[in-house]
Amino acid sequence: MPATFVAGFLFDFFTMQRIDAWVDLAFQLGYLAALTILLVYQQREDTGRWIPGPRTQRLWRYNQEALHFVYGGLLSAYVVLYLRSSTSARPVVFVLLLVAVMVINEVPLARGAGYRLRLGLYGFCVLSFLTYFVPILLGRLGGWVFLLALLSAAAIVWQVTAWLAGPGLGRRLERVRLFAPAGAVIASIAVLYVLRLIPPVPLSVQFQGIYHDVRRDAGGYTLVFPRPPLWAPWRRDSRPFERREGDRLHYFARVFAPAGFEHRVVIRWELLDPRLDTWMTTDRIPLAVVGGRAEGFRGTAVKANFTPGRWRVTAETEDGRAIATLSFEVADDARASERQWRTIDA
Repeated sequence: MPATFVAGFLFDFFTMQRIDAWVDLAFQLGYLAALTILLVYQQREDTGRWIPGPRTQRLWRYNQEALHFVYGGLLSAYVVLYLRSSTSARPVVFVLLLVAVMVINEVPLARGAGYRLRLGLYGFCVLSFLTYFVPILLGRLGGWVFLLALLSAAAIVWQVTAWLAGPGLGRRLERVRLFAPAGAVIASIAVLYVLRLIPPVPLSVQFQGIYHDVRRDAGGYTLVFPRPPLWAPWRRDSRPFERREGDRLHYFARVFAPAGFEHRVVIRWELLDPRLDTWMTTDRIPLAVVGGRAEGFRGTAVKANFTPGRWRVTAETEDGRAIATLSFEVADDARASERQWRTIDA
């Protein structure tokens, strides 16, 4: 089981390239449909309202393994997609929650848990999917888009409870009891969204860096940075930034957005105040992002007035959810020698 678990996660990590790939989305929708069917018929079998026939029984005896295989497939896909959506520290809370749920799904104790726990996990899977599927369909991000995804997830789970609850006078009370765990999960995710702890799917930064110059021509962008020293051949940007008179800070990023998607990303520049040990915002530069390009929408933000110190630049959504964060040092360069430059195309 551990080997299968790791292999499935690695397979998703290396094969899922675009969050808006319709083949992958179709597989995820199929998993959710299979999950719904399995949950409903498992409960009906346990309550005596359905008995599998002789032919069905041959496959049905593996229903528990199938259920957790589907859960594992969905959760590993979510971990990959949400992990790619933000490099900032705050949304890592939600990613760690995803990883924890994925691991719990493989624990034998959870495999034998009742329907209330399973429905809680079901609600988590449905809302995790709709959080990026609804923005992909609408081509927009925002609070009202997330609210639509949240209400849709709640409506789907509530409908499933109608298929699970048995007939009788206490049917509505039973539906409420079944819905409660999923409702608690959905409410918790709503709180995480308000606290800006959910990665801003389906956006993601594929590449970013700090440069001394960014040149744009017909072929794209050329990024200019000092030739790295022999002991640091891996450097591909201007960090740490050695400043001379007339230098400007250039932040370059490739932001992926689905086809037909439009959103305004804000580039926030911050300087660390060593006396207060707090980050002070110096500039907020809007950058309109248009989706569809596989390599990501390319954009740059320039800062001319800056001082030596610890800097941080963050690409974030309009409501303040971080997509990517980059920290770097700025120091004065007192050398008089001519600088040697290296360039890369982006």
